[in-house]
Amino acid sequence: MKIITLENISKKYDGKTVLNNISQTFCQGQSVAFVGHNGCGKSTLLKIISKLAAPTSGKLIYSKPLLFHYIPEKFPPVPLTAREFLMRMGTISGIDKGKVKHDVEALATDFFLEELLDTPMHALSKGTLQKVGVIQAIIKRPDILLLDEPLSGQDVESQKVFIEKINQMQNDNVTVFMSCHEKKLIDAIATDVYTIKDGMLKMYETQTIRTYTVILDDCNKLGPIDGMVKYGRYFRWKVEEDMCDKRLPELLAQGWRLRGMEVDERSEI
Repeated sequence: MKIITLENISKKYDGKTVLNNISQTFCQGQSVAFVGHNGCGKSTLLKIISKLAAPTSGKLIYSKPLLFHYIPEKFPPVPLTAREFLMRMGTISGIDKGKVKHDVEALATDFFLEELLDTPMHALSKGTLQKVGVIQAIIKRPDILLLDEPLSGQDVESQKVFIEKINQMQNDNVTVFMSCHEKKLIDAIATDVYTIKDGMLKMYETQTIRTYTVILDDCNKLGPIDGMVKYGRYFRWKVEEDMCDKRLPELLAQGWRLRGMEVDERSEI
């Protein structure tokens, strides 16, 4: 079901076009990642989608009244303890006080935060503040969840919990939009990935770079080529995929013997 439609959305700052005539429809339950270099317009598009910022031109259409929750990259401390803040956010959202208390404590335990609930927020680290920001955004089910670099500062175990919680919300038809550089998060959550280039919204294909570590036996005492290093009785050769495809058959034809091979993949976002 269509939930948000952008019609010819443009945004300019100081005469510079950041978004240029973007038209796109998003559906309920979709999870969309916006990737690209800093300043390309990812956060601006998130703000326009949620009406936190107005487009310079174009139209934004909601299929119905929508409840948005937002997890910013930098969650600002307020003059409250984490527990006081989360209790207030829950009651503002209309949740019964007893249920808010139970849910806050349960989510704090999930995110390894229970011992810090009564700590003033100004004394919390960036990563811990980010956890508080996550909890306030998911304590009540929204229609739309906006994520702006949501893993910033979070430890590995908390990242796993976060991914699990967001996928649970998707299963409940929450629509997710995120600005992100984390390939792990994009792979785990996003159903569609876009980039913004020259102000235009385009589908994005991850670029995968493969590097091979090849273990070779110099049977004919030919001597190592550039890039090879001694590896016990053998030689280790680290080489990118294209060069490996070209040179490895040549080396084997010369009399080198292959003793092992590992591949290392990295993706550029």
